[in-house]
Amino acid sequence: MQSEKTRSGKLKIRGLRWWMFVFFLIIGIFNYMDRISLSIPMSLIGKQLHIGTMFTGIVLSAFFWSYTLMQLPGGWLVDKFKPRRIVTCALIGWGLAESLTGLANSFMSLIIIRLFLGVFEGPVQVGCNTSLVSWLLPYERGRGSTLVDSGGQLGAALGGIVVTGLIMWLGTWRIAFAILGVLTILIGIVAYLFMRDNPSEHPMITEEEVEYLSKNETGEEDNKITGGNILLYFKHASPWMLLLGFASYDAVVYGLLTWIPYYIQKVRHISFGMTGVWTMLIFGCGFIGEIIAGQLSDRWRRHPGASTNVVMKTMLGFAGIAVAISVLMVNFVQNATAAVLLISIANFFLRWGGLYWSVPQMLVDKQHVGRLSGAMNFAGNVTGIIIPILIGWIAAFSGGFTATFVIFCVAGLLMTISSISINYSHKLS
Repeated sequence: MQSEKTRSGKLKIRGLRWWMFVFFLIIGIFNYMDRISLSIPMSLIGKQLHIGTMFTGIVLSAFFWSYTLMQLPGGWLVDKFKPRRIVTCALIGWGLAESLTGLANSFMSLIIIRLFLGVFEGPVQVGCNTSLVSWLLPYERGRGSTLVDSGGQLGAALGGIVVTGLIMWLGTWRIAFAILGVLTILIGIVAYLFMRDNPSEHPMITEEEVEYLSKNETGEEDNKITGGNILLYFKHASPWMLLLGFASYDAVVYGLLTWIPYYIQKVRHISFGMTGVWTMLIFGCGFIGEIIAGQLSDRWRRHPGASTNVVMKTMLGFAGIAVAISVLMVNFVQNATAAVLLISIANFFLRWGGLYWSVPQMLVDKQHVGRLSGAMNFAGNVTGIIIPILIGWIAAFSGGFTATFVIFCVAGLLMTISSISINYSHKLS
């Protein structure tokens, strides 16, 4: 980190905007570490609390019921009260809910706690991504959006090791949840101290960076759209295709996040300890894929003559096809290692979908970014409600996961079709 001190003795950090997004990545790490913290020990929890396979799907889905409902009001809250306040309050609230998970003693208590967790996690990613508009210039937002979103994959990867390690070390899953909750509360306190909604108000930003970011105001003023109703944008096809593409993307994201640890243990007969290692590989590949996607998209868009439309359609369209092929092939391999490697490849390309988070800034006025992001995340998380229950039902009645990977394949193809149907170069009015 390059830093300097002014004559008044105040610490200034060069390139502070990128350190802001590194912090958002850390938030994303804890976000998904908390989410996968239930998926990994769910087979153990199910035995202790007498929860069968089909009801396991309901437990894994419960988080998304409230999380999804919070997307639209969450986007409105972020637009009205600004990201700093909302992200801080949400982090502290979800840390408390995570800690309470260790007290669950029945199917219903686990459901209730997961509902509270979803309420508080709801506005966080929208808040972090809304900060893209103030803290980054348009040609930097591909990297910014994937940096924020990739924290989820890194969190899931680290969560595989951390949660497994904590449970094996402590001998119980209950204390592990309390530890994760306390750490999340501490991150919430740091968020209030470090985040700023307006870059010029940050005590650590240099004058040069303030001047650099002022291009945001002049560069986007001409594109400003009047009117306060976001529903007016939906007379165009692009917002609908964005919602469909993101929903298809999230269908696979949440299918992997909620059920893959269980699949690895029960279907591929991997030990509990090694499940953490394989989980880290799968989601670690997703993290690498998302970082590469952000770098590639921004560099390509800055190339002379490059079209944002061509870049986004090519990358998201190709990613969907790669996902569809990889997940379908899982059904045709017998070796556990080969299956995990195919899932890892699928997740590598799947996480190129982190670029979706940069699309609202391309389509709508600055004042509506939070609400369109919330609508997009709402659509995606509807699949978060459906997919875990559907997979649990399929596993309970068919005794396998073959149909699950066919569903993932179809979702990948829908991701491609919808992504190439969006006009990324046209600001809507």
